[in-house]
Amino acid sequence: MKSFYLSLILGLCTLYSFAGKTGPASVTTASHTNYDVVYHRISITVNPASSAAITNGSVTTYFKTTVNNVTSIEFDLDGAMTVSSVTYHGSAITKNHNTTTDVLTLTIPNITTAGTLDSVTINYSGTPILAPAGGVPSGYNYKDHGSPAKKMIYTLGEPYTNHNWWPCKETLYDKIDSVDLIVTAPNTYKVAGNGLVTETPSGGNTITTWKTRYKIATYMVNFAVADYVNYQYTINTGSTNLPVMNYLFTESNNATFQNAADYAKTILPMFVTKFGDYPFLNEKYGLAECTSGWGALEVQSMTFIASDAYDKYTIAHELAHQWFGDKLTTNSWHQIWLNEGFATYCENIVFPENLYPGELSAKRSSLKSSVSNTSTTYVTDTTTPNNIFIGSGTQPYPKGAMILSMLRAWIGDTKFFTALYDYLHSPGLAYGFTSVDSLQKYMEAQVAGLNLTNFFNDWVYKKGRVTYNVEYKYVTNGVFIRLVQSPTSAGQGYFDMPVPIRIRNGSGLDTIVTIIDKRGILYKSATGVTYGGNTIFYNLSGTPTIAPSFDPNSTVLATASSTIVNNSLDGFITLPVKNINLSATALNKFSVKINWSFNADEPADQVILERSFNGSDFTPIKSYLNLQSIGNIYKESFTDDIVNVNQYYRLKILTPDGSYNYSKIEKIITLKNLSILIAPNPVSDELNMLLPGSFTGSTVKIIIENTAGQTVRELNYPLLSSLKVVAQVHELAAGIYHIEVVNNKGERVQAKFVKQ
Repeated sequence: MKSFYLSLILGLCTLYSFAGKTGPASVTTASHTNYDVVYHRISITVNPASSAAITNGSVTTYFKTTVNNVTSIEFDLDGAMTVSSVTYHGSAITKNHNTTTDVLTLTIPNITTAGTLDSVTINYSGTPILAPAGGVPSGYNYKDHGSPAKKMIYTLGEPYTNHNWWPCKETLYDKIDSVDLIVTAPNTYKVAGNGLVTETPSGGNTITTWKTRYKIATYMVNFAVADYVNYQYTINTGSTNLPVMNYLFTESNNATFQNAADYAKTILPMFVTKFGDYPFLNEKYGLAECTSGWGALEVQSMTFIASDAYDKYTIAHELAHQWFGDKLTTNSWHQIWLNEGFATYCENIVFPENLYPGELSAKRSSLKSSVSNTSTTYVTDTTTPNNIFIGSGTQPYPKGAMILSMLRAWIGDTKFFTALYDYLHSPGLAYGFTSVDSLQKYMEAQVAGLNLTNFFNDWVYKKGRVTYNVEYKYVTNGVFIRLVQSPTSAGQGYFDMPVPIRIRNGSGLDTIVTIIDKRGILYKSATGVTYGGNTIFYNLSGTPTIAPSFDPNSTVLATASSTIVNNSLDGFITLPVKNINLSATALNKFSVKINWSFNADEPADQVILERSFNGSDFTPIKSYLNLQSIGNIYKESFTDDIVNVNQYYRLKILTPDGSYNYSKIEKIITLKNLSILIAPNPVSDELNMLLPGSFTGSTVKIIIENTAGQTVRELNYPLLSSLKVVAQVHELAAGIYHIEVVNNKGERVQAKFVKQ
């Protein structure tokens, strides 16, 4: 929906309630969840020229039970509508219409087995409660258009107002498999709706039947009745000539409106290249004009659009909804940004960058600046449509779009659009309901080890945006950057995000580096190369001379409050290396084999292997120069022929700019011929150990590990003058264990025992 989107941006947020009722009609009870809707045949008669009333209303619903022993089912239907009868297998059944909760309960003979397909028919009529004149016109609209004025009817079911005119199941967990909507109206009218249409004359009336065979959310079942003219064309999508039906008022059937409707000829094929086939390829797309002053609604396979909203950006927004909102539908009105943020992103970014690149910069800048310093994306109060779509404290449209912009900056263009394609085409999601967790899953799948939990929690639920203090130091063919983040809304904590910065020199160097900021630790990319702090270094193809430009393309919800030179930044960092592996293994009593490897985005100038006999004082034993990497992986081995009781090793990795990084310290098992005696073995309660004489007078550490290498017991034991140690093992589970005893000189002894 692009309902009052400009009002949202400008903060014009008029609230209202539905005739004293607030919130969704649907009450989730056992009788609401004990069946899934398979098919609706909705048949109504209307005559806008005389009234808003629905006569001869009938809804036949085929459903499948989800539990055993179903004796009642519930529908949502506004109390203004009158149910005359309900039939089950041709016989009348008991009904109870609660006009306070708008729940219609039907008592049916017991259906004993879950998965049973059955049906009921509800006969009803009445004049629906009308949508409000101000705010979001969600519901049943009975309006004038043209001059002289002519009446029309159109429905806008989002978020939960379709029960105002027909008995339905108004939920975000049960899509309808198939719908036939049959509308009888005077033959001076045409009826717009979902799917494919047939029109059958019947005396002075026309019976219009719309059939959709794609899954559809209840709120997307809509119709519009007016004196329409169908301006129709086809779009070649590459595999299908898709009919596009544009229902225009007779007074609007002119070049202005037709040219606006023609925008779909370029927008739809472009979206196909980005997101895959148009989701309702076997049916159609189109626009249906629906009076002025409210925006547009992405009715599945036919957008309902206000007369004053026929512009290319609105059409792009609503077309994007056919993928994001209709094919994939949010499973919670709290997370409406999963519909609207996507459509807003496509409208402001994907559409202009592919078809109107000259307008992209202004659209990006406007989108970013429209997000307030205190807004959130998550809609807390969903009791009215106004709260959902134009609530004063939430911005699911622009802030939701900026979440997607930041995700794209985080993982890159190719991975971002691949993630969206996979997200849209997943067998478990396509044509169903989606969630933030699902979106996160497909984004994370593009980068091994990527965790976006903090990112989504920050930007969906927290308020506002952020500012940065930026410090930098230019060096020959490089730049040091330090970032210090502050939230714009007090108490919101840290926001994980990408930070794009433009670096240039005016003589050929012009690049954007995207820093990934995760809780104040800066990374060079989504794969996680880091110096371990809030300062980072980039090698460049030239030496920069022009001050950095923060977020030059308005892709993230951050601004720079200051940008200053700091000539001491090179002392804040060491080489960003990852996957450092260092192992030391005793070959015999006289030598140790050391293997090491690491990954580095920066070239490694020198690697020094260091040894220590006490774990703190290290000396170099081997230096490696002119290292060659394979795919940024460096690796070597070395045999040390000097062996002592205690042996420790580490790597020191240096780069041409003088920065360095240490590996972890690797400690080898003592090579002395020390032995341990244990008894009994197997053991039930107490394990007795007799240690070597050199352990006398020290405090020893006893470590017991299971066969998985997990430490299950660790304790310190003073030996004093005795060499006997007793370990209590009665609480251990039966199995094989490894025990190691280490003294304060670094000597260690090991053994295995069986706990019975």
